[in-house]
Amino acid sequence: MKFDASFDERQWLQNLSTKSGFMGKNVKATKAGLKDAHDMVESLKEMIRADLRAQRSGFEEALASRLHQAEDVILQSAKAKVAIIAGVGVMRKDLDRAQRKFAKSNDVEELRTALVALSNSLAKLRSTNSEVVESLSTVLNPTLSAVEVVERFASDLQRSAGTWERHGREIDDAIMELSQENQPAEMVELEAYIERQGYNALLGEAHSSSNESE
Repeated sequence: MKFDASFDERQWLQNLSTKSGFMGKNVKATKAGLKDAHDMVESLKEMIRADLRAQRSGFEEALASRLHQAEDVILQSAKAKVAIIAGVGVMRKDLDRAQRKFAKSNDVEELRTALVALSNSLAKLRSTNSEVVESLSTVLNPTLSAVEVVERFASDLQRSAGTWERHGREIDDAIMELSQENQPAEMVELEAYIERQGYNALLGEAHSSSNESE
């Protein structure tokens, strides 16, 4: 059996020589692609760190502000309530004293005077208590509650996560592009060359001889 490989062999060797330089360039391109992928990963990590820093700072500030604003009102209200209770205690003693005097003297005018003074003092305490209730209403109905602060923080994180996911997909796309499963064209060309030259017949004979020797 005669195989004429002169022209095809020269052509294939020429292609092989040409593509050896291409393979070197292909490795460089792959390394460059991997470097870009590494840069994309670092960029995403830095973006997430920066977003988390900013959002955490805003979250902590809003949460602290909620407590700080409530704290002042609560403390002032607590002090006012103590003063009201103390005032009520004094008025009760004054009332008891006026009643004892009236029981002894039966002086109606003196009792009326004591009751008017007591009523005026009680009105002042009631007014003070109304102010306490009004100030506490701002605490009970804040512009931004702690729950709303947390919800806003979670919403901001979710929005940022959408951006992070998009960059994550770009990284996956870059990796997939560098991981194509297509068999190299050079291997396909070599197999085609062997087939064109009729070498498959020799390979078949070699395979048969190997089986017979076994």
